[in-house]
Amino acid sequence: MNYKNLIFISIIFFLTSCTTNKYLAPVVNKNESFVNKNFISRTINVYAGDSLYAISKREGVSIRSIIKANNLKPPFILYEGDKLTIPISKIYIVKKGNTLWDIAKCYGVSINSIRSINSLKVKDKIFEGKKIFIPINNYNVNIECKSLIKEKRTNKNRDKKSKTINNKNDKSLINLTYLWPVKGKILSNYGLLAKGLRNDGINISANKGDPVFAVESGKIVYAGNEIQAFGNLILIKHSDNKTTAYAHLEKINVKKGQFVKKGQVIASLGNSGKVSLPQLHFEIRDVNGPLDPLKYLP
Repeated sequence: MNYKNLIFISIIFFLTSCTTNKYLAPVVNKNESFVNKNFISRTINVYAGDSLYAISKREGVSIRSIIKANNLKPPFILYEGDKLTIPISKIYIVKKGNTLWDIAKCYGVSINSIRSINSLKVKDKIFEGKKIFIPINNYNVNIECKSLIKEKRTNKNRDKKSKTINNKNDKSLINLTYLWPVKGKILSNYGLLAKGLRNDGINISANKGDPVFAVESGKIVYAGNEIQAFGNLILIKHSDNKTTAYAHLEKINVKKGQFVKKGQVIASLGNSGKVSLPQLHFEIRDVNGPLDPLKYLP
């Protein structure tokens, strides 16, 4: 994973106050819908005080989808009068053998949501070459599903054997070597929250000033506070191509480019950013996006 992909991790939970025009892809047809290669979208104007976080909540789309649609680059600074493309849905061309169930499963959405956005009835069929609009969410914004083809398997024993082999080769299932980054009580779990919000990690409550530990050895790829909502933030890239994130820190004890060891104190816990209580926002990510930290922590 290169540095660009690593910084992309931060944007998911971070949002800020904005981006110069050089960070924005050309946008036309103000306030009108249009179709491009990947999305059906519309454009909006940036208002004074706007941030990616505020816009994502106001427009009801994920931060990651806004960044991808506009090809934004760190530090994601926006200015009043800028124009942003707001993706409404992805476009998928139906291939031979596809079913709505296959497509919904691949993109991580419900069949009913696909039917709704495409005005399809239960009895309606889809055919090869048809354009299907896919609802945007945090998980599927980078998924293309270009080779999506329904596979019919008749040998259940072969399936079972294949699954066993894959599990043995899946380091995420057997290499649970991470430490807890801080000792405390979980305030918020990974996944969907109330009012349609989503947590891409977990939030752990502890005392202000408590030590924050590196959960595994790795290289510091980011240490700073440019992301307003997350305050002081550290990103560590590990040898298994996963990246861990530590936000709302009081004090950062490491620098970008520095290598740290598993269990090393990298910061002290605080309430920087947009939180009131001392806590740590912690995430684990790979090339496919956020992972549930509780599946990797002992």
